[in-house]
Amino acid sequence: MRSADLKLNEFYKTSFDADPRYEKMISIPTSAIGTLRKELIETIGPERMKGFLMRYGWHCGVSDALKMKQLAWDDPAEALLAGPRMHILHGNLEEVIILQNDFDFEKKAMHMEALWRNSYEAKEHLEKFGKGGHPQCHTLVGYASGYLSTIIGEKVIVIEQSCQAMGNDCCFPICKTVKEWNGKADDVLKYYEPDSLINELDRMFEKLRIERDNLNRTYQVHEKLMNEVLREKDLSSIAKVLFQTTGIPVLIEDKHQTVLAMSGIEQHELAERQIKGLSGITRTECLSVKNTCYLVTPIFLQRNIVGYCYFLYDNGLPQEVDWMILERAAVTCSMYLLNERTRLMAEQRMKGSFLDEMISGHLCREEFMRRAQYFEFDVRPPFFMVTLHEKSKKLSSRYPLDFNDELVNSLYNFCRDRQINNLIADKSGKTALLFSETALTERGYTKRDVSKKIVECLQQKYPHLDFKAGVSSSSERLEEIGQLFEESLAALKITNPKSCVVHYDSLGIEGVLFQASNVNLIEKFVDKRLGKLIREDRHKDMELTKTLYHYVSNGCNVHKTSRKMNISISGLRYRLQRLNEILECDINRPAVTYQIYLALQSMIALGELDMNLELEEL
Repeated sequence: MRSADLKLNEFYKTSFDADPRYEKMISIPTSAIGTLRKELIETIGPERMKGFLMRYGWHCGVSDALKMKQLAWDDPAEALLAGPRMHILHGNLEEVIILQNDFDFEKKAMHMEALWRNSYEAKEHLEKFGKGGHPQCHTLVGYASGYLSTIIGEKVIVIEQSCQAMGNDCCFPICKTVKEWNGKADDVLKYYEPDSLINELDRMFEKLRIERDNLNRTYQVHEKLMNEVLREKDLSSIAKVLFQTTGIPVLIEDKHQTVLAMSGIEQHELAERQIKGLSGITRTECLSVKNTCYLVTPIFLQRNIVGYCYFLYDNGLPQEVDWMILERAAVTCSMYLLNERTRLMAEQRMKGSFLDEMISGHLCREEFMRRAQYFEFDVRPPFFMVTLHEKSKKLSSRYPLDFNDELVNSLYNFCRDRQINNLIADKSGKTALLFSETALTERGYTKRDVSKKIVECLQQKYPHLDFKAGVSSSSERLEEIGQLFEESLAALKITNPKSCVVHYDSLGIEGVLFQASNVNLIEKFVDKRLGKLIREDRHKDMELTKTLYHYVSNGCNVHKTSRKMNISISGLRYRLQRLNEILECDINRPAVTYQIYLALQSMIALGELDMNLELEEL
């Protein structure tokens, strides 16, 4: 028998007789099938509709293939070709053109390519939905796959490469066994697997139940953490609650990875358990280092990363709920840090305003004593002030506009960590600190130690900036705080690359001069006394001016000056004679010598004369 001789009534009857050789056949309009297709898409979605039609087509193909296997064929190939013939007889297609038909029944292998013309599925899809971007002959593909798989004895998958529903002239299917597809048909195989909507709903319900449980647990942990914040507890309490509720060791660090709090980790374990190099972490990530797994999330404050919070796992990996809990913990840490920053900024502003009023002389002694008690400032005399200023002029390009707040906060932390009692204020673009020298002495510090350590701390934290400090003298009277500020400003003006910290007590009369707000007066004094020498000596590396400084500094002693400068006495005498000629005066006269020395010191302070000297600190 040949496939071309097949007739549909040989297998299907329209009558209601009970002949077991025939199956009852019903006719369904293609428009009804198209409507069913549309209803399926709207009810269960396009993916489920595709799987449903492909499995339906598969079963139809298997049913026809079993009937074909009972016939006596002239050639085994005719059994394969009977499939396309049955496609046409069922009304699914108008014409099938076989382009390639390679098969081997013994090896259970095949490769068939064909053209399908006027597929009813493509026609109905175009009428109901219009041109699409994917093949749509799902029933036909399923029928061909089921039929060929039954005939060849190996699972065959048919995949459309082009389709009339996509706007092509005809449909182009390729038929191969799963093995011959080499994995390219894996995405199609899932559509032939039984897919129970009830089972999927059960799976979805189970997933929702797990999500609900995770959310409930996360909410409970978050509520406990928020209670710690509301009770004004610190980060250590937050870390402790995290460890108690999850049983997972936790670390909280600042952005420099200094540990702020931890729980579930012993102090001696910290060095080897702490993970380094987190600066690139901008979202929650799972990291593995050696035999430990770390779940890390950044802590944000005002859109900036200010720290990190992470869980440590010695065994196993993080669960989904751990991610949720850790991210809520980071939010809680952010709220705590925001509250702390707000509180500290408010406190610092109040303290700064208090000190500013004292400097301006707007507070009487009684009011000062009352408010100092409120701020817990030690009012035991003597008092002194340190005024800081950044002189590199890099703040505008490298640091934010609120850097002054950050600087004040850094100074606050410095003094708090060392239990140093003080007041801090921004004044005239500089940062002023008021100390009780008695309180410092009780903590084991001196005025010189504290001022030096403050500058060193700032230079270490902000290496690109150049901080200088001026330190006032000490005073027993609260009414002289304004004067102490002026003294610290005068000392600050004289700082240079050699001396980052200058004490007012180390200055002579030039210290009084630099308390004047108008520096032009000092420059005029220098020009009047040394102007001719400066203009003469400017292009000669200031040799004569430096000689004059050493001569005056050594009490106008020729021998001492000669040894200091390592030059001959005759050479020194020649320079001194030349200096008298240029300055048109006798530099050995005491009154003239004093004025010259004062002018030279002022030049050094103004940076116009580099003697490579370090100002003495008392």
